[in-house]
This record gives sequence, C-alpha cells and structure tokens, in this order.
Amino acid sequence: MEKTGATIIDIARSLGISKTAVSAALHGGGRVSESTRIRVLDEARRMGYVSNRAAQRLRGGRHGAIGLSVPADVGELSFYMELAFGAASAAAEAGSDLLLLADAPAGARRPSLDGVIIVDPTPESFGPLAERVASAPIVTVGEYRGDDSDRVAAWIAADHVALVGEVLDGIVMQGARTPALIGLPEDREPAWAHDVSRGYSAWCAARGVTSTVVRLSLDPDEDDLRRTLGTVRDTGCDSVVWVAQSLVLRALAADLASGLIMATMAAEPGTLGLVGADLRAREYGRSAARLLLAVLEGEVLPGTHEVHEARVVLPT
Repeated sequence: MEKTGATIIDIARSLGISKTAVSAALHGGGRVSESTRIRVLDEARRMGYVSNRAAQRLRGGRHGAIGLSVPADVGELSFYMELAFGAASAAAEAGSDLLLLADAPAGARRPSLDGVIIVDPTPESFGPLAERVASAPIVTVGEYRGDDSDRVAAWIAADHVALVGEVLDGIVMQGARTPALIGLPEDREPAWAHDVSRGYSAWCAARGVTSTVVRLSLDPDEDDLRRTLGTVRDTGCDSVVWVAQSLVLRALAADLASGLIMATMAAEPGTLGLVGADLRAREYGRSAARLLLAVLEGEVLPGTHEVHEARVVLPT
C-alpha cells in the first residue's frame, strides 16, 4: 500500500524535529529516545501515515527479515521467549519480520536474511551459524571470543562481572559468609557465564573469601544435583549462586537446598523469592534487534559494544 498524504517531512514539521529522527523512530534504524519514538508514532497515526514497507525493501535491496538464534540446549526457556518477543517487536516497528533459526542439517537452504542475532554464542555453535547466514551481518547477545569473531559486527551484553558482585552482596545481607558458585562446564559456557565466574573470583579475592566453583551440566539428574550440593556443603560453604536458573528451580523443587542461602544469575522477579539478576529479557531482545538494524543502516561502527542495563532483585 502506498503511503497516504502525510510524509515523513510532514511529521517532522509538525513535531519540530528532523526528518532523520522521524525516520529512525518509524523504522527502528537510528538512536532516538523512547519519548521521541512514542511522539512520532502517535503523530504518524494521527496524520494517517502508512509506511510502504515493500518499497523500502526494494530500494534497499533487503529481504525484510532478520534472524534470531538461541542456544539449542535452552534451560531458561522463559528468558529466551521473552527476548524473542522483544526482538520481534523491534523488528516489526522497523518493517521487518523475525525468523527463529533452528538447527539445520548440512547443506540445508540458507535463509534469506538481512542480518542475524546470535544469543549466547559459543565456539561450538557460532561457526555453523556464521556459515549458514553467509555474509549477513551478525550481532551477538553476549560477547563472542572464539574463532571467526571478526564476523561479529556488534554485540550487546549485560555487565555480568558487576552483576554477580551485586548478587553476592545481596546474599551477604541475608547472612551468607562463604558463598560457592555452581557454574556450567567450561567447554560449554558462553562468555557471559565465564564473566560470572571471573566476577565471583574477584569478589572473593577482594574480601578474603575462599573461592569455590563447582561445575554442573545443564541436564543433570537428581543424583547429580544432590552430589553437587553435597560437595558445596563439604567445603564449608553456607550459600550458593547458581549460574543457570533452570538448575536452581530443580534444586528447590526437589528440596535439595535445605540450609543453604540461594541466589541465581537469571531470576524472574517475584517468582523465586531469591536474590537474583533480572536481565529484563524483553528489553534485551528489543535492544539487540535495534542494534542489528542500526548496523544494517550503517549507523554504528564495526565492533560496537552496547551495555544492556540489568538489575539485581532482592526478596521482598
């Protein structure tokens, strides 16, 4: 559908702002404040502006779709779903579709994408994905430090080193003195989980606390969970920070954590009653999609790193 009488220039004149700001607010490709974005969208609706998305795609040589890849062994399903909803919302505002990328066999058809967001990339997962999307720009959620890292155009991540310090301070307020960290296997952890381990060790060193890191797979059985918590108790630790929320949920459900103060690095506020890091998943996805769209518009420099604002939640 062709746009009706109102144009981007008309909206810009009505609001007294630049047409570049209006275009960014309408199409998601630039950096404007949320208040400006809302003003522009409201004015566009009032003036009857309808964007001709098909024409935009033809002019830009675009497919009109971006991809999203999440880890195959998802443990925090709700987190990734919320992140995907946020990314889809930002893509739609820019006139693009969002395609969820599943594992594909060798030789599978390459998807027609303008760019792709890869969440929690690891050396094991990144290479096949990068090959599958050919030359499409890649934005990662979480830093990628493995082979072919030069394929990453930009990345966004929360400051997990600082977050784990705040989580540890939170459980100290609850009486913890000797916290342990239950992390992921070193060969399976993405960069953010490694940063959690690094932040935990730094926090312990600064306070003269013995560092106790125990590794546990994402799919342990109940005996594995029981043995792991037994190891934590045997070391004299009185509290645990879990890197993976799915594991703390299982430990709580099986009543295996008696006597230990618990915290998690991926909390859902109000549902666990624990100290935890709220990563604001939906806004995380929106920000990642907007960053990719800015890459596609040539509005950010290669290697750009954005810090996603997360927060620590304390039990009420």
